[in-house]
Amino acid sequence: MKKQIEQLVDADGQFRHGHFEAPVNQINGQDFDFRTVMNKPASALKKHFAYKQFQYFGAIGEDLIFGCAFADIRYIGACFVYVFRPSDNKMLTWQFKQPLSIGMSMSDRTDNGISRFEKANKAASQRYTLNNDGTRRKHLSIDFGAELQIDAWMDEPADYQTQSLCTPCAVNGWVYAQKTAALPVQGTLKCALGQINLNDVHCYGHHDFSAGFMRRDTFWNWACFSLPPTEKRPALGLNISWGVNETGYSENCIWLGSECIELPQVQFDYSRDHMLGEWRALSRDGSVDLRFQPVGKHSEELNLFVLATNFHQIFGQFHGVIKLPGKNDIVLEGVWGFVEHQFSRW
Repeated sequence: MKKQIEQLVDADGQFRHGHFEAPVNQINGQDFDFRTVMNKPASALKKHFAYKQFQYFGAIGEDLIFGCAFADIRYIGACFVYVFRPSDNKMLTWQFKQPLSIGMSMSDRTDNGISRFEKANKAASQRYTLNNDGTRRKHLSIDFGAELQIDAWMDEPADYQTQSLCTPCAVNGWVYAQKTAALPVQGTLKCALGQINLNDVHCYGHHDFSAGFMRRDTFWNWACFSLPPTEKRPALGLNISWGVNETGYSENCIWLGSECIELPQVQFDYSRDHMLGEWRALSRDGSVDLRFQPVGKHSEELNLFVLATNFHQIFGQFHGVIKLPGKNDIVLEGVWGFVEHQFSRW
């Protein structure tokens, strides 16, 4: 049986770090003994605005890519949703920002909780459930009236190995990251591009539940894909990143079915002036050697000096190889997925 941790922050206000066998049930950041850079207790206001939360539900199917993200950075609450059809490059996007995260509530529980975003007649939620048999469900619900309706969910089997870790960050913070991929997505999606049964298009998804006291200037690159099983292999999911979780522990991994296998750290090589040019993700030992050809992107740029974001989530196709000890090489040819360039000042 997996060792279960109920809360990330203990009774003394200290966070637990490292890899965890199972997702931590409650990310109780409000109980953390947050200090200034001079090791003095921080004020309640400073502590409140230093804490950030992100939750993202994404999926890839036959001729379909969609995603929904919630971000609470205290000063601003944000939600973005997009639906992309690769065959004709048609994309629908929605993005909302609310001062002081008005209309947003973020769950601090990964086992049984719900996060919501509402603005006017637009509503979205991400619900998390841990069942008695050990299975977990992540459920995305979007009601944008006639513009978009999504009712989608992914289930983790009891033996599924979630990537769950917490790493120290700068002198006074930490970042908890809980990642899943290679999970079948069921449900329906309806928008101007049509009405789609997600099971019919063999949709597979990934999820990110992250929170913590991050650096004032935070930057990361990220790459991910989720593939259905074939006759030769189980479902396949990738999560590699650079810029946040590298302080003694890495979040980089690949899923073969329910098995999560650690990958080495990688470097991303691309042109910041031409985000839709070719990307490269390469590990020092060559066991991860990927090229990525962009097709489209969702981006947001905002510079308020005190606050800033330069965000590009790009979807396209991976080519290359991933070598795993004791297993056959994983060769990728035209695999749809994501890369990301993200800078935030908060």
